[in-house]
Amino acid sequence: MLREIMWDRFVTAKALSKDTGISTSTISEIIHGKRKNIELDTINTLCNYLHCTPCDLLQYTPDVY
Repeated sequence: MLREIMWDRFVTAKALSKDTGISTSTISEIIHGKRKNIELDTINTLCNYLHCTPCDLLQYTPDVY
């Protein structure tokens, strides 16, 4: 979901990292779904920078037991 928002706003991972202080590796992990625990500060920073809400960035998928 982050990737789509970045594309819509013509923001590269490098620019996002430079402007927010979030490492490019963290951004990449979020984009590729490898980062499962995203800190609230990171979500807040992304939302402020991209002018979106957490709902725009996150998708809830329940665990199947």
